[in-house]
Amino acid sequence: MRESVDLIEGMGFQFYLAIVLAAGIFFIAVFNLRFLNSLGDSVSSFDGPYPKCLVSILVPARNEEKNIRQCLQALISQNHQATEILVLDDWSTDNTAKAVQEFAEYDSRVRMIKGAELPDGWTGKNWASYQLSQEAAGEFLLFIDADTILSSKTVSVALMHAVKKSVDLLTIMPKRTAGCVIEHIIFPFIDWVTFCWVPMKIAHVSNNSHISATFGPFMLFRRAAYEAIGGYAAVRGNTLDDFELGRIIKRRGLRWMLFVGVNWVTILPYKGNIDAFKGVSRSIFPALYYRVSLFVLLLTVVLGLGLLPLFTLAIGVISYPEEKDNLFVSLALIGLVAIPWFIVCKKFQHSLLIVSLYPLSIVLMAVVAFHSLVTYSFGSTHWKGRKVIGQKARF
Repeated sequence: MRESVDLIEGMGFQFYLAIVLAAGIFFIAVFNLRFLNSLGDSVSSFDGPYPKCLVSILVPARNEEKNIRQCLQALISQNHQATEILVLDDWSTDNTAKAVQEFAEYDSRVRMIKGAELPDGWTGKNWASYQLSQEAAGEFLLFIDADTILSSKTVSVALMHAVKKSVDLLTIMPKRTAGCVIEHIIFPFIDWVTFCWVPMKIAHVSNNSHISATFGPFMLFRRAAYEAIGGYAAVRGNTLDDFELGRIIKRRGLRWMLFVGVNWVTILPYKGNIDAFKGVSRSIFPALYYRVSLFVLLLTVVLGLGLLPLFTLAIGVISYPEEKDNLFVSLALIGLVAIPWFIVCKKFQHSLLIVSLYPLSIVLMAVVAFHSLVTYSFGSTHWKGRKVIGQKARF
């Protein structure tokens, strides 16, 4: 028993640090819940005529026959009619091109582009998106992924915000639909980190480019702003293109804005557990700037928040139950961590069961993150049949 008590007392600094961090995350979650608007908020208050700007909707697609029909059906159903829908077939080996061509024959706004061979130094998606932007004629460029479904008013409402508020890059935090076990467990973690770690109201007014979150499934650029930052050519080899484009916009002093879009933008599931694991893995180490020190720091913080309160509570209950104060503090810390998870699961329509399983979500994400570190360090990251070239790991 004495050893257990000594162990609890020895973790004093780490425990109180966890309380401070958990409290910070709790207040950011409440702050964002209050101040981060949904896409549909305040639209009815806009004065003046509805903007009729031409919007070029740009969709890179590689082996997307499973999703592309749903994506295009949603795009041709948009109530904003001044659109052109350009889909680049990026050397697909399935029936993606055939599906796109069927839509092109049905709706004149849809046009398929055959992708050119991938040059050295480019990632596949970035090269495809660059080619699309070169073909686009719109005053606004909307980049979306082929597994993204838009509600019928998404383009028109986003355009109204962009025009009326002079936004240079408008992005939407989407709803992630889960089709396998890994997605059910990991997707709430992704939304937890984004929604509960970044105070978005401050991000909208701050010049700090790192206080932002830009989502590739929906990026609406004012064309002049896109060209001013160099577009996809400026991030040609960056595997985290969406985040980096948002950071460049902010660094240039242009206006960036994020909305919650659970009822407006939906991402379809991966093909299964293996694809979901690899799909999330390929973004983690690049998000940490390929820095091992940052990886270790954040992994320690996240595992500490997820596991330390449960560990100290278990030891207290088993070995030192008469110390009610310690038990109360452990429970309070668990509550501080769990409430933001509840907020995220409720707001982004994840299963509320994950609130009680958040330590499992954190541990699984740690495994995925370690996989990301290892595969990038050894140059073995692959996606959709292509090798993903990242930067060298740095301390």
